[in-house]
Amino acid sequence: MDRFELILSRYRRMKQYKDLPEEEIKKLAQAKLEKELKIEKLDGFNSEEEKELANSIMEKYTAYNIEDESEKDTLNQLVYLEVIVERVKKFIDKEFNDKSAIPMEMLEELRELNSQVLELKAALGVNKEKERQEFIEVWEDLQQKAINHYNEHAGEYYQECPKCHELFRGILKITDYDFKVATFFKETDLYNPVLYKAFHEKRLTLQEMADTFGVDYKYINLIYEQLFLKGIKKNVI
Repeated sequence: MDRFELILSRYRRMKQYKDLPEEEIKKLAQAKLEKELKIEKLDGFNSEEEKELANSIMEKYTAYNIEDESEKDTLNQLVYLEVIVERVKKFIDKEFNDKSAIPMEMLEELRELNSQVLELKAALGVNKEKERQEFIEVWEDLQQKAINHYNEHAGEYYQECPKCHELFRGILKITDYDFKVATFFKETDLYNPVLYKAFHEKRLTLQEMADTFGVDYKYINLIYEQLFLKGIKKNVI
């Protein structure tokens, strides 16, 4: 969304313009845009201090992937407006210090500038990128805490297999769990008696069975021996 569309969108939402025809709102938005361009062209930056500030603000956005020309234009507008915001803030501070009063028109101008800054940031996706980065940092911090806890309490995660009595390290504490011998997938999609019958009759190979179910061939052998063959012996297939 370019600068004109941003201004137009904002004007459409303003109460004082809600009853105006679309063409009139577009004219107001265009006039506002032309005013901004004139201000930028005529005023520029007032001092070396503002130029340095503009450079530091620009550097702040170098981490974002901004390559499209329209996005670069939007970024330039954003940097310019952020400098103007600081200029207005200084003016308000000076007025308050000199006269102990805050000019309301400048407060309104500051509010308007901040609104424009937020809209430009939204157009560039800057806020979303910041939120994403914050989420990644929080996630990585939690992940590291979990790893540290896992390593510091390693002894609590070692368990003895009730069948073979070998020690293994789990990812969860299973102290309160009851151990049972597995039923080898009898009630799951991995056990299809029709396909295992075809395998038993050599109409399907071991690899074809593994590919069909999307598992390692060891699962096929295990289910075949523990379920299918025992079912044949008990005449339940």
